[in-house]
Amino acid sequence: MENGLVSRVKELLVKYKSFIRFAIVGVINTLVTIALNTLCNNVFHLYYKISWAIGFAGGVTNSYIMNKLWTFESKGGNARKTTKEMLQFLTVNLVSLGATTLGLTYFVENMGINENIAQLPTIVISQFINYFGYKLWVFKK
Repeated sequence: MENGLVSRVKELLVKYKSFIRFAIVGVINTLVTIALNTLCNNVFHLYYKISWAIGFAGGVTNSYIMNKLWTFESKGGNARKTTKEMLQFLTVNLVSLGATTLGLTYFVENMGINENIAQLPTIVISQFINYFGYKLWVFKK
């Protein structure tokens, strides 16, 4: 029984390896985004949309490095491939930034949710857009 369970868990880990890694990277990116956004909001008192963009940029930078090298294991290649990959990655993230900025604006301005709290559901939105954009377009094998 234990051998069957252990082998089944191993099969699932192999099958969903990229998604599991993406989730781990996502947690790290989320922490980077929240930390920078909150710092800009509460220490530097920047306008919440500017704070969001700065936090998002920090998370995206971390995301590219970790997802390229670890999640999707897109190693090697020439400068042309890397440039194409980076442009595709930035395109996915610009779409994600647009969607999350709209969400953030809606939550803050229409629902009256605090800008520090409103960033949490917007991050969930970006995770869906990013995972499928990266997997199906940017780092597809």
